[in-house]
Amino acid sequence: MANLYIYPKTGEPSTFPMAGQRVTIGRASANDIVLSDQFSSGCHAVIVPTERGYALVDQGSKNGTFVNGRRVNGEIDLARGDEILVGSTRFYFDRDFQPIVETVAGTTFTHSSNTIIQVKELLKKPAATGVIVKTPGGGLDLERFRQDQKIIAVVAEVSQALIYHMPLDKLLDHVMDVLIQHLPMDRGVLMLKSEATQALEPKVVRVQNAALRTQSIFVSQTIVKTALERNSAILISDIQADEGLRAQISVVQAQIHSAMCVPLWNNQDIIGLIYCDRASLLEQFTEDDLRMLTLLANLAAVKIENARLYEVSLKNAQLEREIALAVQIQKNFLPRTEPDFAPYEISGSARACRRVGGDYYDYIVVDPNRLAIVIADVSGVGVSASLLMASLRGALHEKFPGTVDLGDLAAKLNEFVYSSSDSHLFISFFLTIIDRRTDEAAYINAGHNPPLLQPHKGPARLLESTGLCLGMFPDQSYEERRIVMGPGDLLCLYTDGIVESRKGEHEEYGDERLAERLRELGSLPAQVVRDKIFEDVFGFSGCTEAGDDMTLVVVKRNP
Repeated sequence: MANLYIYPKTGEPSTFPMAGQRVTIGRASANDIVLSDQFSSGCHAVIVPTERGYALVDQGSKNGTFVNGRRVNGEIDLARGDEILVGSTRFYFDRDFQPIVETVAGTTFTHSSNTIIQVKELLKKPAATGVIVKTPGGGLDLERFRQDQKIIAVVAEVSQALIYHMPLDKLLDHVMDVLIQHLPMDRGVLMLKSEATQALEPKVVRVQNAALRTQSIFVSQTIVKTALERNSAILISDIQADEGLRAQISVVQAQIHSAMCVPLWNNQDIIGLIYCDRASLLEQFTEDDLRMLTLLANLAAVKIENARLYEVSLKNAQLEREIALAVQIQKNFLPRTEPDFAPYEISGSARACRRVGGDYYDYIVVDPNRLAIVIADVSGVGVSASLLMASLRGALHEKFPGTVDLGDLAAKLNEFVYSSSDSHLFISFFLTIIDRRTDEAAYINAGHNPPLLQPHKGPARLLESTGLCLGMFPDQSYEERRIVMGPGDLLCLYTDGIVESRKGEHEEYGDERLAERLRELGSLPAQVVRDKIFEDVFGFSGCTEAGDDMTLVVVKRNP
């Protein structure tokens, strides 16, 4: 004798013996099985004996009758173990359900009619175009055929809808709009992994039922872990049948009875997931819905990844334009020719790396017998650094030839840089004025790499700092110092890209190696010394291009 095993949404389960009779099911008291279920109709469905066993007949119910997740149209034969849903009440025909219990990441997860399918497996089984789908009895399975054709049509439509580029935030909104259009749900959320922390972050939330908008969306951590760790699509066709999920307060409050969770897998990595559930919509999600959501999520994941890559390419292109502009700015304010200042030979050059750092050198005529030589380096990079350096150049040229008190000049430049730049930007700065009548050079060093004075004979001397970098703090004072250059002496001004050039990870070119090369090259013209120093630095590091901006100015006093 066949039995019906009855599991109401609330209350205790029970068993009803069929005894070969016709059984009516519904909310009205005249039914054989009376349901205290607001979602069932007065006479919702009938189970009738047939020559083959039993069949279920829907009685035109408002919310429909479902067998194994599919809505019944007319009459359907029942097989042992079939799951019947009437309103929110679940029946099992002639065999009680056997819940499957598993542990995921230490959490117990019970699921009876719930489904966990690997995304790869779902994507391996596309809808069968042109294939005749038959029932076990040999007839055409029209319902299966229609469902396959629907999935094909939806996937084609979504593919077309996602073909054009749109900004990432708009794309995410569009993806959820398309999903809701083809897969009715009460609530849905699209989450992406943070690129920095890999934690899931909600990006788009949709609540279709106004009554649910004041409630938080419940997403079971067990479901999420299962989806991510197994790269699996999860269908919870009956949350109330799952003891672990049914106990969640948020599930009870939201009246959730069916949910799906699918990873956003771009065929290489899981970049997020989509979760959706139904509360007011009584029709439960089916495996066909899960299959459709998985296909759409896969399309969306690929599109999202492409959008991310496209935005990265746009940022890179913008960066390239910024670098090109900064390089041009630098070129415009660097000297075009070397000064004619006998008996001194002066030769300078700047070798910019790919990232513009704001290196600067200049020659400024004070009067016929005095020449100012400047070298500086902005702490930042990019256009902002180049613009700040251009501003410094303008302010500096404005001071000459009127101001030659170097301490006063540096203090005024410090106030200018401090007041006209961000707090993280400052400038290391060195300026010397050479008087060829006396061969005396006055200088100030505002936090710059100490220039090297290499005498014709004897050890090198470092022209150490006489004050802080320009723009670090207001109200700074700077000390002016003086040196005398003898015949054959070399004065080498440079930025940190020279001495900090590395061989491997640890060894730097350094001040001592630079001083040694100056001693070896002291008999050569200034321009030759400059070029050989650059060659030596590149040879030391094993690079053909500057890893950082490199600027070098060589001053030689001829006899």
